[in-house]
Order: sequence, then structure tokens, then C-alpha cells
Amino acid sequence: MHIPSARVYKEMRSEVASIWFVPTVGNGDVALLLKSTNASLKALVAGCPMSLIFGTQNNFLCAGARIHDIPNHPLFVCGVELHEEDVPALNRILDLRNVPIFLFNELDVNVAWSNVMLAEADAQKIREFLSSSNFYIGPFNKAASYALDCFCYSTDRTQGANGVALIDFTEVPVTFEKWHANHISFIGVNDKQTVKINDPNEGVVLERATWASLESVFPLTLHMSPQIKVGEKDRELTDVLAFHEYGSFLIEAKDLSILQSSIFREQTRRTKGVQKQTKKAITQLVGAAKAAKRGDSITDKDGKSLSINLEQPFHCIVLLSELMYDGDWQEVEQQLMQAMVDTGDFFHVLDLQELITILKCSGGDPKLFDYNLIDRCTRFAQSGTVLMRSRFAPPQENDDTGSIPPS
Repeated sequence: MHIPSARVYKEMRSEVASIWFVPTVGNGDVALLLKSTNASLKALVAGCPMSLIFGTQNNFLCAGARIHDIPNHPLFVCGVELHEEDVPALNRILDLRNVPIFLFNELDVNVAWSNVMLAEADAQKIREFLSSSNFYIGPFNKAASYALDCFCYSTDRTQGANGVALIDFTEVPVTFEKWHANHISFIGVNDKQTVKINDPNEGVVLERATWASLESVFPLTLHMSPQIKVGEKDRELTDVLAFHEYGSFLIEAKDLSILQSSIFREQTRRTKGVQKQTKKAITQLVGAAKAAKRGDSITDKDGKSLSINLEQPFHCIVLLSELMYDGDWQEVEQQLMQAMVDTGDFFHVLDLQELITILKCSGGDPKLFDYNLIDRCTRFAQSGTVLMRSRFAPPQENDDTGSIPPS
């Protein structure tokens, strides 16, 4: 388990994904921290390869990790090294060549750790690449952003970019010792949930992570597996239910299975699998919304009656472990629009990363969370695509200050 410094934690909460080389206390004196999606972290724990990449543009040092979880479509996580401690920590890692690595997911929690190992020849290759530069230390500014754009484009030429330059970079493979999964417990007012990244029941893990992400916003009105009485039988209404006085949120969580299937499935096959699960979840949510509006009795898992607002449209959310940004999503988009017509409710397709971003933008306020989802649904109706990402509004100060939008 690793607890990041205040500075790194602030950056981690503001970044969707990144990599850090940091000094530590206790066992070992340096470590590598990696934040990414839970799906890619599961792939690492399951044995997928990874490489480290370093590039320089003017006097900026960029670093990244390429996670080879999908053939021909690896995930690239990167950042700019801007602090006094970064390069010394990296140099120490190159000296030791066997240091701890800690994985952080969308919730900014340390889900697993191992030791990452570099071959001596590869460590020397990185030393030589970095030896001739005096790197910039300071705030993230326009020049740093440009350097990062150049780095991303240079390491993956399939990505389009305007006005960027090719820069030199070096890439080396790494290996890992045995992975250790942490038991992460989230304690709420009325319930608690524990997640473990290598739990074979991947769907339940995503449901619990969804609950954990919402608990601080809906401490008294958040429920896993609420029940609804249909005739004489009690059936699950939805995976996760949250509500406040002005609205309700019905969530169906659909996890991309990695541990129970090959971590090297082709991108097309993965996308089709996610789309199939998404369409199933939309159908389930339509049924759940209609059942709830009939006035059928809704209870928590212990049988306690729940009273939700039936006068306002529901937010029906298909929550994926990872939204695939390729393939044809027209069938999903058409089904989503038809579901809104049929029920009069808001329907959304997003992944855990997007949910966390919207929650952070909402500052823990359920009314603002509600509003942001309505605004996102409006933008879906205007654009017709589910392939959207929310982000913080840019800071009001001059871009050169390098300030990080509040989270």
C-alpha cells in the first residue's frame, strides 16, 4: 500500500491517468506510481506486458507507460516531469532497476502493487538518452502542454495532431514480480463495500466501485441491489440506486471481463462485447423505470421501504468499466434515444472514468450532479453520439500559471 504525498495526490485527482516517479519512506526509497483505468490495471495484474517511454522536447522531459492490453491498440499513459524530485527519483530507479510499482484506479485508490524490473542495458539506454539535458522545473504551462502533445504524437503516429513536431524518444520493456491485490474497503453510513482488483466476480467489483464513488454524494439514499415487488415476487430493480428529493439515478453496471477471458482479445471483438452488454443494460433500465413508475413497492436489500421521486424523470445510467472509442455505435445510440422516448427519462452511457469526472465537477452536490447529467444528455441529443468526455472548465487565470482546475 502506498499513500501519495499531498502534491502527487492533488495531481492524481486532477488527472485521468498519468505516471509518477517519487521518493518514498519505509521499504525502498523510490517508487513508480501509475494511474489508469481499472480495465487496464486488471490487464497488468493478469500478465499483460508494459514498457516505459521517455521523450524530450526542448528542455521538457515527458514520461509514459505503454500497456499492451489489446493487440495493435496499446494504452498509452503519460505526463511531464515538472518537479525537483522527479528526475532524481527516476535516476535512483535506474540505479536500483528493481523498485515498487503501485497501481491507482479511477477512484484514486491503490488497488495493487508489485516490483517493476529493468534490465541493466535498458536502464543504461535511458541514462544515455537523458544525460545531455537540463530539464525544466516549474508549473504546467503552454510549452509543457505542447511538449506532451509532441510526445504523444511521436510515440503513436496513428493519432491525428495539428501543429506538433516529431521528437526523439526511447522505449524499454519492463517486467514485474508477483502482483499483490489490496483489499479496499469503503465504509458508508448504511453499508460498506470491499473491492479487490483480481476478484474473479468482475461485475460485482464494478458495482461496488460504483457504490463507493457515489457514497459521499448520497450517504443516506444509496443502495446496492434494491428490490421491487413484481406480482408476488421480489426482483432486483437495478444494480445501484441513488436518489435525492428532486430525482433518482438507476444504474446498471456492465464490466468488461478481463480476468475470465483472454487479455489479448482484438479491439473489434472487445468493442462488440461492450456494445452487446450496453444494449442489454438499456433494455433492463427501460423495464426498471417502467416498473418503478407503476408504483410497485421498492425496498432495500433488507426489505426496508424506499420512497423515490416518481414525478421527475429518472436518470438511467449504463455504467461500463471502459467505453470503447472505436466501432459503429449507431445501434446503441438509436436504442438510447428510443428508450428516452418510451419512458420520458434521461438515458446515459458512460464508464467509471466519466462518472468520476462528473462527480468531481459536481463538488459532492447531488443537485449539481443531477444538473450535469441533464446537460450531458442534452449534448448527446444534439450530437447523436455516446462517445463524449466531460472535463473541468479551464482556469480563469492566464494559462501560463499552470494552475490545476479544482477537483
